[in-house]
Amino acid sequence: MIEKHCDLLCIGGGGAGVAASVAASRKGADVLLCSKEPIGYGNTRIIGGVMAYGDLGAEKTGEDFFRDMIVGGDYLNNQEICSLLASNAHQATYLVESFGGVLGRDKEGRITEEALIQLGGHTSPRTLFIPSTGPGIGQALRYAVAREEIEILENTLIVDLIQQRNQTFGAIGYELVRGDVVVIKAKKTLLATGGGGWLYYPNTDVSRVITGDGYALGLNAGAELIDMEQVQYIPFSITHPPGLAGIVVGEPFTAGPAGVLRNVHGKDILPGVYQKTRAQVANAIILEVEKGNGTKHGGCLLDLKGNKDHPGGRMLFEQYSKGIFKNITDIIRLAYGPEAASWEEPWDVYPSAHYFMGGIVIDIWGRVKGVDNLFACGEVSGGIHGGNRLGSVSLMELFIIGSRAGECAASEMEKGTYTVDQRLIDSRVNQLQEMLGRRGKNRPIQVKNELQKVMWDCVGPARNESKLKNGIESLLSIREKAKDLNISRARKYNTELIDAIELGFMIPVSLSIAQSALERKESRGAHVRLDYPQRDDRNWLKNIIIKKGDKDELEITLRPVELTKLKP
Repeated sequence: MIEKHCDLLCIGGGGAGVAASVAASRKGADVLLCSKEPIGYGNTRIIGGVMAYGDLGAEKTGEDFFRDMIVGGDYLNNQEICSLLASNAHQATYLVESFGGVLGRDKEGRITEEALIQLGGHTSPRTLFIPSTGPGIGQALRYAVAREEIEILENTLIVDLIQQRNQTFGAIGYELVRGDVVVIKAKKTLLATGGGGWLYYPNTDVSRVITGDGYALGLNAGAELIDMEQVQYIPFSITHPPGLAGIVVGEPFTAGPAGVLRNVHGKDILPGVYQKTRAQVANAIILEVEKGNGTKHGGCLLDLKGNKDHPGGRMLFEQYSKGIFKNITDIIRLAYGPEAASWEEPWDVYPSAHYFMGGIVIDIWGRVKGVDNLFACGEVSGGIHGGNRLGSVSLMELFIIGSRAGECAASEMEKGTYTVDQRLIDSRVNQLQEMLGRRGKNRPIQVKNELQKVMWDCVGPARNESKLKNGIESLLSIREKAKDLNISRARKYNTELIDAIELGFMIPVSLSIAQSALERKESRGAHVRLDYPQRDDRNWLKNIIIKKGDKDELEITLRPVELTKLKP
């Protein structure tokens, strides 16, 4: 067993975790950055290449951007945090550039309207291209950490937080390469573990490590989860062949000004598709397929051909031909053939699990509500984007809230020592070590795959009461199976142990999503209830809160949304 000590433990090596680590380190804190993958990987490394800059002009103070976030999120958002983000959005650009990232500017190197693009749901251009896309940002994150006095612990899966009463004092992890148990004692702990899109594999575009770890760690520590039913399905993803299904090939704005979204009968199902939000477009496809108007592969048809002769569309075609979206064209050619790759034939598309709007309840400094010494930022935090995240906003948000959380943690660092009952740590370490060599009936990967199928079939894009109840029943059965797993004795990079630990996170997170989705008897944001197809502001302008009860069962409460600035 390895034991480490630090002021701040940051769990997660993507944009949010790195931003928090750098900010805290610059404030003088002794920081340890722990990551399941190498630093700079995860979902930050596979971003499509856009980041919100904010509204231009000295007279602009973020009101337009704020309104777009709230309207786009169907009024479930935390308006205090959204207001903060809208008025400070530009800071993320300068931070990324200071790390070594490259963002698009105009020909004179300035950020003007010429450099900005307008994505769906945004009422004005306020988004910058990232020419190097995800790998460039990932490399910049590694540069940023290397320049600071930050200890790194890569390829380490955090198993549990160290809890004493209502306080967090670090975490216990499994170091994959050497097979060691690691105990990290820390004055403050920060979760930046990303979302949970892998719960829907293979119908997702996220990194394989995004299994909802932080949500479960937060729940176990006493945190609240908010609006977990709000899972964003990005609308344009491949439907076939099976080996490529779920891969994202664009979003609303990439449909271009002349793009048309049709059903199998050729009807335009959403005019002006390129100006719509992700939720609006995804929901249109979902409902059309449910009506029986989908293709034989279960999708709708995205016809981009008109853009080739359209002044605004030609630029987009160039980006798909030789620009930042060329990798998507290569995938389309492989899946649908050369005619589709040249936009002469439409693409068969259906939504794919992409992002979680729900997550851990935090304040404007990233402090976790109800748990001392614990912070959260990035996708693991909830309530910021409400029912739908606008494209390009998450990358901006994770750098701003991540930096604020790191600064806050460092400034609140109590001097002196902290004490924790060693017996609590020893007990949890023993539980982890006892998992090795366990002889049970079920292989962890098979149980995990069963959970993923249940989530897509029963708690996926199209929901109703019957599906959700069947899904919850199946998840409870899976929870029982997970008590009887077969795990190898190997210590180094034991994939069965990894799957078993992740399964332990995925089950409560899946139940949180399913139970929240069953509770919300309306359609709002990314949450589509076929049996309650309308948004219901009279009865459901509420946040759904999940918390662990005394007997470890999930408890649901409803909380009226705080409409501090903008109302429907």
